Formats: sequence, C-alpha cells, structure tokens
Amino acid sequence: MIRVAADLHVHTCLSSCAERAMRPRAIVEAAVARGLGMIGVCDHNSAGNVRSVAAAAGDRLCVIAGMEIATREEAHVVGLFPSAAAAEEAAREVAASLPRCRVPEEQELVDADGATLGLEPLLLSVASAFSLEGTVDLVHRHGGLAIAAHVDRRSFSVPSQLGFIPTDALFEALEVSAHGARVGRAAAFAGLGFALTTGSDAHAIDLVGEGFVVLDVEAPCFRELALALAGSDGRECGIA
Repeated sequence: MIRVAADLHVHTCLSSCAERAMRPRAIVEAAVARGLGMIGVCDHNSAGNVRSVAAAAGDRLCVIAGMEIATREEAHVVGLFPSAAAAEEAAREVAASLPRCRVPEEQELVDADGATLGLEPLLLSVASAFSLEGTVDLVHRHGGLAIAAHVDRRSFSVPSQLGFIPTDALFEALEVSAHGARVGRAAAFAGLGFALTTGSDAHAIDLVGEGFVVLDVEAPCFRELALALAGSDGRECGIA
C-alpha cells in the first residue's frame, strides 16, 4: 500500500466563479508543489476541461474526471467518474437540462497550455432539471461516485436545501468543506454511515490543496479511490 494525498474538488476557469488563472498547467503545478498525488477536476455542471488538465498532468499526477452538479433543489453533488469519456457523457445529460444563455467570457474551454478553445454555451452555475435522487442515479449510471458536496455549508448543500441528509441517497461519501474540516465540523457527520471527505473546492490557484484526504491504496487511480471510499480490501480514506 501507498499513501496518496488527494484533493477531490478543484475547479478550472470553466467555472464562472473561478479565477481565470485556474488553467490546466497552473493547477497541476500547484497540486504537485503541495504534495498531492491526485486531484478531482469538478467544474459546475461540466466536464469540458478535464482532458486538458489530465494532458497537462501527464504521469506526475492522477487526474480524476469529475463534475459538480447543481440539483433541482439547488444542492450540489460532486460526481467522480472512471474516465473523461464517462464524465463527458454525464455532462451532456446535465447540459440538456440547463437553460441556454449568453456565456460570460471567463467560462472557457482551454487546452493543456491554457489557450482558449471556445466558450461553453450554457449557464453552468444554475440548477439542473435533475432531482437529488436523479443526480445520484446519473452519476452511478455512468460508473461514477456520488459525493454530497460541502455538507457543512449553509447554502447549496444537501442539508441546507433539504433540511437533512437522506440515508437512502446512496452517496459514496459526504464532503466537509476545507474550513469545516479544520474547525472540527466533520464530527457532526461521522455517525451517519457514510465515508467522509474534504477538498479545497479551489477557485483560485493558492487554494489548491487547502483541503485533502489521505488515501491508503495500491495506486493513485479511480478504482483504488472507489475501494478506499468503501473501506474495502484494506484501502482507507481519511480526512487529513
């Protein structure tokens, strides 16, 4: 077994609330400098920049294809997928449920070097047509892991929008915000029967790696991450 530090919730410049400096090589350099061995690229309702971050990373860093999906209830769910293709297919379903609009310039599709390839023609930060249950099902249908995002926050979390965490939602994990993990909020969710994670939710370069989990796995890859969240075969996941 090896120990891998993983920040499973990082945005790129494709997310309208992220800084334009959140480009693939800058993200990778920041992650490597902070000792991370794995990151999850999770833009709002889109997986459009996942391949570019993976290309920039090469073999220096495991990049997990992800997406932060806004449900119909305006709760956020992080989906982590086994491949960029799986994430992109899920993103197409989400995109089909979003309203069309004029896109702000900062919502950019970029290549590995950060050059602009185009603008995502969707409003990325609004609620999709998928319910919470439907969102979790969407993630699972594409082979992914469903994580309730920043459950300790007072907005855009499952508890803030529903008033509770449904135990039948089949989440693979609950994510506590980086700040929440530092001040001990994870304890409030420890007895609910879910794995607990944290991530930076970075929208700026200096925040990459601010929150991360420690994985005890055989290799930094999606399959081992899934085993670690399930606590299977000796794999483990813990908040750093």
